Amino acid sequence: YATQEIPVSGNVRVVLVTDTELLEELVVTGYGVTTKRSFTGAATTISSEKIANKFEANPINALQGNVPGVQMSIGSGQPGAPTTVFIRGRNSLNSGTQPLYVVDGVAIESGNVGMRESEGQTLTPLSTLNSEDIESVTVLKDATATSIYGARAANGVIVITTKRGKAGLSVNFTAKMGREMLPNIPKSYRMVDSEKYYEMSIEAALNGHNYGQTVGGVGYFDLYNDAYELGLPYTTEGARDFLGWYSELDVSPDNKANTDWLKEVTRNGFIQNYTLDLQGGGVTETAPKYYMSLDYMGNDAIIRGKDLKRYSMRFNFDQAPSKIVKFGFNTNLSYTITNMGAGGGYFSDPITQAYMQAPNSPVHNEDGSYNFGTINGYNPVAQRSDLGDKSTAKQYRALFSPYLQINFTDNLFFLTRNSVDAYILDEFGYWSFMQPQGKDMRGMGENGYTANILLTSTNTLNYIKTFNDVHSLNLLVGQEGQQTNLKKTYLDASNYAVDYLNEVTLASVPGSASTERMDLKLLSFFSRGEYSYDNKYYLSGSLRYDASSRFGKNNRWAPFASVGAKYRLSAESFMESASDWLSDLTIRSSYGTSGNQQVGNADIANGWYAARDLYAFGYNYNNLPGSGHVQFGNDDLKWEQTAKFNVGLDFTLFNRFVLSADIYDHKTKDMVFAVPVSRTTGLSSYYRNIGELSNKGFEITLDAAIIRNKDLQWNVSLNGGKNINKIIKLSTDNPIEGTYTIIEPGRDIYTFKMKEWAGVDPETGRGTWYKNEEGDEKTFSYGEAKKRYLGKASPDFQGGLNSTVRYKGFDFAFQLNYSIGGKIYGNNLRYDEQYGNSYGNNFSSYVYDNRWKKPGDIAKVPMLYFGTQATWHSHSSRFLMDASYLKLRSVSLGYTLPQSVIKNIGMKNLRLFVNADNLYTFSAKDYRGFDPSGIGANGVQWWNYPVPRNVLFGATIGF
Repeated sequence: YATQEIPVSGNVRVVLVTDTELLEELVVTGYGVTTKRSFTGAATTISSEKIANKFEANPINALQGNVPGVQMSIGSGQPGAPTTVFIRGRNSLNSGTQPLYVVDGVAIESGNVGMRESEGQTLTPLSTLNSEDIESVTVLKDATATSIYGARAANGVIVITTKRGKAGLSVNFTAKMGREMLPNIPKSYRMVDSEKYYEMSIEAALNGHNYGQTVGGVGYFDLYNDAYELGLPYTTEGARDFLGWYSELDVSPDNKANTDWLKEVTRNGFIQNYTLDLQGGGVTETAPKYYMSLDYMGNDAIIRGKDLKRYSMRFNFDQAPSKIVKFGFNTNLSYTITNMGAGGGYFSDPITQAYMQAPNSPVHNEDGSYNFGTINGYNPVAQRSDLGDKSTAKQYRALFSPYLQINFTDNLFFLTRNSVDAYILDEFGYWSFMQPQGKDMRGMGENGYTANILLTSTNTLNYIKTFNDVHSLNLLVGQEGQQTNLKKTYLDASNYAVDYLNEVTLASVPGSASTERMDLKLLSFFSRGEYSYDNKYYLSGSLRYDASSRFGKNNRWAPFASVGAKYRLSAESFMESASDWLSDLTIRSSYGTSGNQQVGNADIANGWYAARDLYAFGYNYNNLPGSGHVQFGNDDLKWEQTAKFNVGLDFTLFNRFVLSADIYDHKTKDMVFAVPVSRTTGLSSYYRNIGELSNKGFEITLDAAIIRNKDLQWNVSLNGGKNINKIIKLSTDNPIEGTYTIIEPGRDIYTFKMKEWAGVDPETGRGTWYKNEEGDEKTFSYGEAKKRYLGKASPDFQGGLNSTVRYKGFDFAFQLNYSIGGKIYGNNLRYDEQYGNSYGNNFSSYVYDNRWKKPGDIAKVPMLYFGTQATWHSHSSRFLMDASYLKLRSVSLGYTLPQSVIKNIGMKNLRLFVNADNLYTFSAKDYRGFDPSGIGANGVQWWNYPVPRNVLFGATIGF
C-alpha cells in the first residue's frame, strides 16, 4: 500500500490505498516466497477480496475471468461438482489435464471422485475448502514457476495460501444468505405448452402419412382427416385409438393438463454460509500467532432434492520461541454431505426429463398419486421426492501439516514439513420402484467407499545472502517423498420388499462387488537458485529429479529443469529522465520442462499402473477359479514431458497503470497412447509414449488506478488471452475420428468434423446437406453427404474485466467475463428434435417458431414428422452454434459503517453487503442453451445442470 500522511484530530479513519507499483508484492512459488520484483516467471495472484464475498462450494470457481490464460469450464451447477481448469491450454490427450493444487506448501489430493463418474455425477475434494479461510490464490504458469514441482506440474500449479495469525486479536463473524435461481433461459430453449403441443403432434402425424407411416395398417391421414378438416384435435375413434397408443399423447379436449416440467423439477434454492474466525497472537517475535475458524455452508440447489451441507474447521499456528527455532502447523477438518439425486444416465436426469416429457402429462393422477403413464415411464418430480431415487455422498477430510524451521545462521535455514491428507468418500445410491431402471429389478441399491491417504515429507535447506548491497543470492536444495494409498469398495443388490427400506443388505438378489487397492510412491530431489544484481538483473534456475512408481523400471527416474532471466530497464541510469512517467519497465524470459505422471485413461488401476502387466481375478470356470491377462506391461513407459518457453514484458506508467504481457510456447512430447496390437495376443493394445502436441499463445493484463484520493478510489483490471492448440503427432498415421469430431495432426484437439447442413428445401420441407466438400451441391440423402471441417470448440480469445469503486464507506464492484469464437455442438438439440418427432415427447419453442409447414416456406427446421425414416436430426452442422458470450459474472455493493456509529456497541468494524453472481449471459444469436460458459471443454452440450444465478445478503462483524 502507498504511504500516506493523515493529520490527527479527534477520530481518525484510515483507508489503505493500493500502491500500483507493487514491486515488493509477495509471490508464493514452489517451496518458498519471493517478491514480484525478483520473480522471473509468469504467475497471477488473486487476493481474498475477490473470493470471500462469493458463494462458491468450490472456491476455485472464483478464478473464472480473473486469470489470463486460464480456461475454466464449470460444467454443472450441482453443489460440489468439479470444475475443469486448463492453464495455457490442454497439454495431454489421454492423461491427466488438471493442474497441481498446493495448499500452504503441500500438494493435496484434488482428483474427481464418485462411483457414478460415467454418469457425470462426480465431486471434487476442493469443495471441502472454505473460501473464507483463503488469503490468496496464485496460478503458476511458466517453467520458472512450475518446474520445481517436476513430474506433477505439466498442467500448471495453483497455490492456495490460507490466513495466518497476526499480532493482536481480531474476532470476525461473517454471515451470508440468499437465493439460488435458474439462469436466464432464452425463449428458443423453452418447451411449448399443451396447446402448441397438440397442434404440432397432429401436424407431425399428418406429415408421417405423407411418407407412408402407418399404425396397425391404418395410415395417419385416415386417422386424422376429419379432425384436420374441422381444426379439432381429433374426432374419430380411430384417431382416439392411435393417440391412446401412448397415454401421454392423449390430446382429448377433456385433458386439461399443461405441465411445465422444468418449473416442476426446479425451485429457488436457499443458500447460507456462516464463518467465525479468530486471528491473533502476541506482539513480540517470539509470541505465538494463530488463526482459527469454524464454518457452515448450506446449499439447497435449484434442482429439487439436490443439496450440500458442509461443516469445517481450520487451525493454523506459528511460533518462533527463539531466533533459532520456529514451528507450527496447519489443520483443516471438514465434513460434507451432498445429495445428488437420481443416477442412471443422462436420460433419467431431471433436467433431461423436464425437456423430454410432454406437457399434457400431469405430475399427479386424480387420486394424488404420481403419474408414471409417460412415454418412458419416468416422472422426474417423483424421482426428486422423498420416495424417489437417492444418491448421497459423505466426504470426510483431514489435512494436517506440521513444520519445523531451524535457523543455523541469519542466512541459513532448514525447514521440514510433514503432512497427512486423509480423505474418505462414503456413497449410497438407490433406484426406486418409480423409475424404469429400478422398476424391473424391484429397486436397486449400491454402496461405494473410497479411502485415500496422501503422506508427504518435504525437507529443504535455504541460503539467503546479500553481498555489498548489490549482489543477492537465494539458494535452496531439498528432498521430498510422497506416498498415496487408495482403497475402493463397491457393491450393489436388487429386489427389495418395500421401497423405503433400501439399504443394500436388505435386498434379496446380490449384484456385483469389487474392490481396488493401489499404492503410489514418488521420490524427489530438487534445487533452485536465484541471483540478482543491483535490482536490475535477475537470474533463476531449478533442477528436479523425480522417481515414480507409475512408470517402467527403465524410465522410473527423470530430470526436470528450468532457467529464467529478467532485466529491469527502468533501473538503469540512462532511464532516469523518464522516471517521472515510467515507474517500471521489465523484460523477462524463461525456459524449462515439467512432467505429467497422470498417465493412462480414467480408470484408476490402468492410470496408476499403466507400465505394469495387470491381471483380473474372480473368474469362474466349472467352479474352478481363474484369472485373465487384462493389460500388457511396458518397462520403457515414461513421463509425458512439456517444454515451456515464455517471454514477458511488465511496465508501469505514472505509478497508476500497470501492463503485463506474455507470449508462450509449450510443447508436450512422449504422450501416452494405447497402441493397437494383434488380437492374437489376447488383448487389443498396450501403453506407449508416442504422441506430441503444442500450445502457443499470449496473455495480457492491464491494471489501472483511475482515481486515487482520500475519499474516492476507482480501480479497473482488464485481462485476456489467446491459446492455439495443435496436435503434432498421434500413435498412428490415421486420425482419431468420431461421429462429429476428429483428432489429427495439424488441428486443434477439439476440432469438429461433420456433415454440413444445407437447409430446408422450401417445396418439400425436407432437410438437405452438402454433397461435396466445396459446398456447392446439395442432397436429400444423409448418406451421400460428405464430412467437412467446421471449426473447433476452443475459444479464439477470452478474459475478464473487473471494476472496483470505493467512496468513503461504500464499495461497489462488478466483473464481466467474455469469450470470443469457438463452437458448441448441441447434442441435446438433436435429441430434442429426434424425440420431439417421436410419439409423446415435447417440442421446443424454437422448433414451433421456425418449422416448415407448407410448400414455399423458408424455414430453419424441417417439417415435423412422426416416423423413423427422417434423418434430419442426424449429426450435422445444423446443431453447431457460436460459443461466444459476455457474462455479468458478479456485482457487489457494500457499506462499512463508520467507527462513530459502532464503537459504542463494542465492534471494531461492521460491513454490510449484497452480492449477485451469474446474473446474465449475453450469448450469440444462434445459441440455444442455459449458458455457453457452462459447457465442457470439448464443446458438446447435453441437458447440462445449469450454473445458477444467486443473490445473497451478508454482514461481516469484527470485534
